[in-house]
Amino acid sequence: MTLGLLGALVCPLMNLFILSQKINSVGENELRVFQTAQYYMEETRSMGVIDTGLFIYDSEEGYYERCISSILDNCSAEIKVIPAKYGMHYIEVDILKDGEVIYILTGSIVWP
Repeated sequence: MTLGLLGALVCPLMNLFILSQKINSVGENELRVFQTAQYYMEETRSMGVIDTGLFIYDSEEGYYERCISSILDNCSAEIKVIPAKYGMHYIEVDILKDGEVIYILTGSIVWP
């Protein structure tokens, strides 16, 4: 009798624990992707000027681009620095998984 009652209480709780773990895992992955994009954004912003050794200029699109592979679990990063007027540059960090963009972080900086 008590085992049946205990089993009836434990089964729904186990489902809740499993669901909670799945939600935590998804949240942890999203946080890791955000932190990685933030890292590359800050790294790019900390440069005094555009490092042409790291960034390749795409003359057709008119921006500098840097591709980094294998940053997280099968993810890569594309960083674009888009020049604008008066020294303003827009920075876009795209995190890709299997060629599909899963996170975009944008920012700007004024460089001479």
